[in-house]
Amino acid sequence: MNSLLSPDTEVTLLLTAPLLMVGRKRAQDDSPRRLTPGQYAKLVERIRGCGRNLGDLAGPEGAEILEECQTGLEPEHIQELLTRGFQLSQVLELWRARSIWVVSQADQDYPSRLRQKLGSAAPPVLYGCGDGDLLERGGLAVVGSRRVSDQVIEYAEQTGRSAALANCTIVSGGAKGVDQAAMRGALNGGGAAIGVLADGIEKSVLQRENRNVLMDGRLTLISPFDPRAGFSVGNAMRRNKLIYALADAGLVVESDYKKGGTWTGAVEQLTKLRSAPLYARVDESGSRGLEALLEMGARLWPNPQTADDFRKALSGTQVYSEAESLWKSAFQTDGLGAAGSTNTDSAESLGLHILIESADSNGLPASEALFNCVEELLRSLDTPTSESDVASYLRVSTTQAREWLKRLVAEGKYTRSKRPVRYDRAI
Repeated sequence: MNSLLSPDTEVTLLLTAPLLMVGRKRAQDDSPRRLTPGQYAKLVERIRGCGRNLGDLAGPEGAEILEECQTGLEPEHIQELLTRGFQLSQVLELWRARSIWVVSQADQDYPSRLRQKLGSAAPPVLYGCGDGDLLERGGLAVVGSRRVSDQVIEYAEQTGRSAALANCTIVSGGAKGVDQAAMRGALNGGGAAIGVLADGIEKSVLQRENRNVLMDGRLTLISPFDPRAGFSVGNAMRRNKLIYALADAGLVVESDYKKGGTWTGAVEQLTKLRSAPLYARVDESGSRGLEALLEMGARLWPNPQTADDFRKALSGTQVYSEAESLWKSAFQTDGLGAAGSTNTDSAESLGLHILIESADSNGLPASEALFNCVEELLRSLDTPTSESDVASYLRVSTTQAREWLKRLVAEGKYTRSKRPVRYDRAI
C-alpha cells in the first residue's frame, strides 16, 4: 500500500476517523461528531455527482462546493471536522513509524471485494499492516467461539494447515480460540492469513510473533477502527461482515446458540448479507449452535483431505460435499455394530455408492441423496428402536437422528410409539 495519502483520503480521515491521540492514561477521542458510513457514502455521491472530488472540500472553495452539491449535512459541521489537519499530521507520523498504512474508499487500492459485496456499508477507511494484495485473494473465512475445547482448537489449526497446502488464504478475526488457531495453522503451514481485528491494530503489529510473517507478506492485519482503538463488543459485531466479504466461503467451527459474535455474524450472513457461502463443522457431540445454523441453511463442511478437494469445497463445486461430509463422519470407524449389526460388506462403501448414484442419476440435492442412504441403512437395524440407538449406529447427534426419524414417520414409512419412545417400520 502507498504510504502517501491522496487528498480524497486525507479528507475521508478528517471526516470519519477519530484520530486518537495518547493521553496520560489512554488514547482519547476528542474529535467532533464524525460522519457515519451512511452519511459519508451520501456525501461522496453528492460531491461526485457535481463533478467534484472529495479532496476539493479542503480547498478554498470547500464551503461553496458544500452549498452547491446540497449534501444534506450541516456545512458548519463539515468545516469543523476539516480543521483537524494538525491532529491528522501527528497520527500519520505515528502510523508510519509502525508501518501502518491507511486506505479509503476514494483509493484504487481499497479492497474491491468490500466495495462489491458491502456497497455503502463498506467502511470508509481501513487501517492495515502487511501486504495489501492479500485482500484481493479471497480464501476461507474461519470463525468460532473464544472458549472451546482442545479438540476444537486442533480442528481449527488443521483447517488452517489444509488451507496452506491448498494455497488458500485463511481470513479470520484474530480473536483468541478458533480465530487464532486457524490463522496459526495456516502460517505455521507456510500459508497466508488475514486478520480482521475488532480493535486497533497498533498492538498487534508490534507483537513479536507477528513481525516476521508481516514482513514476509504472509500475514496482513486490518481494522476499520483507529489503530489505537480498544476492543468493544459493538466493534466485534461490525467487523464480522468484513471477514466474510473478503473470503470466498465461510466456515463456522464452533458457535454458542443465539448469543455471541460468532452466532450473530453467521446469522447475518445466512439471512441478510449472503456475501459468501457458509459452512458449519460437523460436530458429533451435538453442538446446538452449529445444528441451528445448519437448519437455517448453512452447508456441512466436507472436511477435505486433499488440496484439490479443499479448493473444490471453497468454490462450492463439490456435488456431494454436504452429504459426503456427514456420511464419512458417521462411518469412518472400525465397526458399525454400536446399536445393531449389519451384514453388508462395507456400509460406508454402500452408503457413498448409493449417495453418488442417486445424485448422478436423479439430479437430487445432496441432502436428499443422503436421506435415501440413511433410510437404506436403517433397514439393517432391528425395530422397534430408539432415537439414541439410531444416533449411535450412524454416529451422528441425537438431534439429527430425531429429524430423520420424524421425516420417516411423516412419510408413513415408520411409526412412533410413546412410553418409551420407539420407532418401527410401517407394515
